[in-house]
Amino acid sequence: MKKNRLRVLAMAMSAVMLAGCTTTPSVGTGTQETAKPSESAAAADTTAEAGAAEAESGDTGDTSAVQQEFPPLKVARDRPLKVGYLYSNLEAESCTRSYNQIRIEAPHRGWELTEVYFSQQKPEEARTGMQTLITQDVDAIVIYNMEIVGIADLILQARQNGIGVYNVDNQLVPGVVANSCQPNGVAAAEFAYYMGEKYLWNANYAVITAPSLQVHVERTDPIKAIYDQYPGMKLLGEESLNPSGSESMGQQAYNYTKRFIEKYGTDLDILITSYDGAAVTADEAAAQAIGGTDVAIIGVDGGSETWSHMRKGGNFKYSYAQPTELYCHKICELVDELQIQGLTPGDNGCSISAYGETIYSSGKIIDQDHVPAPNQSIHSVFDFYGGDPDDQEAWYNWNDGPGIYMIADK
Repeated sequence: MKKNRLRVLAMAMSAVMLAGCTTTPSVGTGTQETAKPSESAAAADTTAEAGAAEAESGDTGDTSAVQQEFPPLKVARDRPLKVGYLYSNLEAESCTRSYNQIRIEAPHRGWELTEVYFSQQKPEEARTGMQTLITQDVDAIVIYNMEIVGIADLILQARQNGIGVYNVDNQLVPGVVANSCQPNGVAAAEFAYYMGEKYLWNANYAVITAPSLQVHVERTDPIKAIYDQYPGMKLLGEESLNPSGSESMGQQAYNYTKRFIEKYGTDLDILITSYDGAAVTADEAAAQAIGGTDVAIIGVDGGSETWSHMRKGGNFKYSYAQPTELYCHKICELVDELQIQGLTPGDNGCSISAYGETIYSSGKIIDQDHVPAPNQSIHSVFDFYGGDPDDQEAWYNWNDGPGIYMIADK
């Protein structure tokens, strides 16, 4: 167990050295591709069948070692680009924010947007939704955070049809052109040191995460790996959330927190959750604890609901705010580069140098004493990404569709 955690720690530290705090494109471990328009239907079927077998087994292997060949991406220079957006979970506010941003980006760019929602409790709907977008012959599909392995074969099918498949805050599987997210392991390491210093490396902690979603584990395992090196940091317990369970992940987090507090009481110093939706309901459970609790709850995402809870002065004390809108914007920029301008990865002006890369952007830790105020643009939290807040041409001032996400006091 310790060797595994050390390996995770080594990977996280490597990511720190590679990614740092930059918001420029960074190379991921994706699939290198060669476009071959003349690829036979038989070869396409073989590729799809291999992807389906991998999806069924739950093992997609090392994507960098898989040699995939796809037709060129469709390019729409003289007509509106047709883009599908596949999403499920609006329970997490980061999901709502990404959904809001894609509905700003599409009309501003003149794209035809097709939204496909599926229930987390019915993962088969994801396959139906993906197949629907393929049948409708969209040009590009943007997929927001979800259990993606179950549609791996359909991603390959889409690419064989010249459809670009892009992820926002998701894991890479063969066929995905690019992903856009924060370096979650780096964020986790930053949080680990931040909290470790606050407790002088002497605290009891517990973890609530969702192992079936890669991004969640990236946010928690590096913290455990680092804390495992400090004798004063003791892991009391860990619980797993199931996105497809009969109860919402928020309700599951509430139940697990209640049990942790009942079992450990004031001995529990820190509760690490892998996203803010879980932290919010954990905070509610902590507020109802008999005899009280001093546990400091931490989460990842940011947004109105998160910061409203933090303003109340409860146990939800720290959150790592993601620049979710920036993730979505960077993917939309890449779609424009590849499927409107007709660039290919590695070209001058293209955001990626090869297929299968991840474009990274960094967030920031928000503590209870510095919670963003209501009635301001979400972009102000990230200091407008180093740009001029009054630049009306800048993407963060686009106000199409539903308009800029404003911080509310919920």
